[in-house]
Amino acid sequence: MSKIQFRRGTAADWASANPALSAGELAVETDTSRFKVGDGTTAYNSLKYMSFDGGDVGSSQFLYGPDDY
Repeated sequence: MSKIQFRRGTAADWASANPALSAGELAVETDTSRFKVGDGTTAYNSLKYMSFDGGDVGSSQFLYGPDDY
């Protein structure tokens, strides 16, 4: 059976490591339940938090469309 597993860690862990996530890679903060999606170049701390409707938290604009993955 196949499974999908997301990268995860606390907000402090992510901020400290500050990796550049691969394009479309999902990073979950286990202590806040918030997540970010990588673009292949931007470091974690510079990415915006995303919501399940595809927009970044606090904005109605979309960061990624279906053709971006």
